[in-house]
Amino acid sequence: MRTRLQSQFERAASEQRGVLVGFLPAGYPNPADFSAVVGSAFEAGLDALEISLPGPAPALDGPLIRAAATQASRFLADVPAALELAAAARTDPKQVLIALAYNHILEAFAADRLLDELALADIDALLLPEQIMASQIEIGIAAQARGIEPVIFLHLQEDLEELARCALVRPVIYLQSADLQTGGSFNQATAVERLGELAAAFGDKEYWVIVGFGVRGSSEVGPLIEAGASGAIVGTRLVTAASEGADEVSTLIRDITPALSRPKAGVR
Repeated sequence: MRTRLQSQFERAASEQRGVLVGFLPAGYPNPADFSAVVGSAFEAGLDALEISLPGPAPALDGPLIRAAATQASRFLADVPAALELAAAARTDPKQVLIALAYNHILEAFAADRLLDELALADIDALLLPEQIMASQIEIGIAAQARGIEPVIFLHLQEDLEELARCALVRPVIYLQSADLQTGGSFNQATAVERLGELAAAFGDKEYWVIVGFGVRGSSEVGPLIEAGASGAIVGTRLVTAASEGADEVSTLIRDITPALSRPKAGVR
């Protein structure tokens, strides 16, 4: 079953470009402005939006995202309310939404129940960055069976072999760059090296890979696309722009999109 996210990757590949994924906590900076910001981001060229569900963000995220998650959570009663708000912010049915669930969400919701909630709200994909690789794969297989795309978070080199041999069909991989926390510095050489390690581990097996952590704009996105990434994720910079309004978000996205172009098709 082809998911909306898979279709977006295929569409971008046919247009000889990478995809641009943004990140915002659901409801940030407040529910009304969230809807306006999301609409502006998609209108400006964003391909997919990753939204974190209510609750505290872990140390994996930098201080700006942790503060934003705390602020946004004040406006939302629960996970269903966050998913409903995110889905309502779409202005076109092709717009892709990725739910990010930290471990505290899975402690409150069994994985099957969470997948039910995502399907009910018409959310396209699920990212579980704090889960070990085996759990991500297990839940991911169940998600794919329901038409929900798992986005597999990869930050440990020792997980490469397990991921490469898993039963997921053309997995979507969120590759963490060199930095250990969102919003930190970006090391282009290490990010490119990690892309090479991923390609070597997968061999002829197909996958999509988006790179995040420290990606702020075109100066980071361009080299990643050149190195073979299927796309890039802009998080902290988008959160900052969202706090400044929809126009700032639109400007950020429009400034980045030219860097997504490829001289020729190169997506795996």
